[in-house]
Amino acid sequence: MMRPHPFLLGQVIGALAVGLFTGVFLNIPTIVVFCLSLAGGAAVSALICRWRPGFDAAGWKLWLVGTFANPVMLAALAFTASEYECLLGRRTGWDCILSGIGPFIAGLCCLPPIVGLLARWWARRRA
Repeated sequence: MMRPHPFLLGQVIGALAVGLFTGVFLNIPTIVVFCLSLAGGAAVSALICRWRPGFDAAGWKLWLVGTFANPVMLAALAFTASEYECLLGRRTGWDCILSGIGPFIAGLCCLPPIVGLLARWWARRRA
């Protein structure tokens, strides 16, 4: 049986941990949805990393592809772009109440590839 690559495991487990620690102040269904969304996005981006540039590529390449191939990151960036007037202060009010969630989630999507790179480094160190 083939074992999954440490980068893939680290990225998905890192996304689950980020989702859990971020949603700890919310209710249980929200935590589950947030964790599964981040982990699913991390799994998709890890599979893209496997295809290009490959799990043994340089760390900065894996981080870039692992971050920006994540569908959750792409959705957060699209939401941020659609709410740019609220973020710049040109528009205010109740319509802008959730405008800060896009940059927040985009920042969270930067963390799982770092955990994946640490898992890859740890596996190489032990071998």
